[in-house]
Amino acid sequence: MKATGSCMCKAVTFSFDLKNQHFDVCHCSMCRNWGGGPALTVESAGNIEFSGEENITVYSSSEWAERGFCNKCGSNLFYRLKDKSHNFCNFNLGTLNNHEEFRFTTQIFIDAKPSNYSFSNETKNMTEKDVLEAFGISE
Repeated sequence: MKATGSCMCKAVTFSFDLKNQHFDVCHCSMCRNWGGGPALTVESAGNIEFSGEENITVYSSSEWAERGFCNKCGSNLFYRLKDKSHNFCNFNLGTLNNHEEFRFTTQIFIDAKPSNYSFSNETKNMTEKDVLEAFGISE
């Protein structure tokens, strides 16, 4: 299945093949700082094809990851590992077309989630340690 979407101003559009048809939530402090709340993401099965790539600014958010955003409207576009082994496309309303078709399955960095909100769905929950081990990242 192909996913398509754009930033808010449409200066950047993108498409990619989906790894699966679910979305995950990240509660780490960087994602919450980046988007004002937990990040809702879907994973691509490969590279993301962009149109308007000159309107993308990439920010190195850690030794192993970077985040891209539209430098015209500020929409968060993607989070990815620098080695490009995994690409995540932000799942904010309006960013992905047909987002209603995705299932919510996993919450990561669950040990960093503030206590003042929670989701009612039953999900797989992974701690920071679980996530870093799953991606082979050493702290």
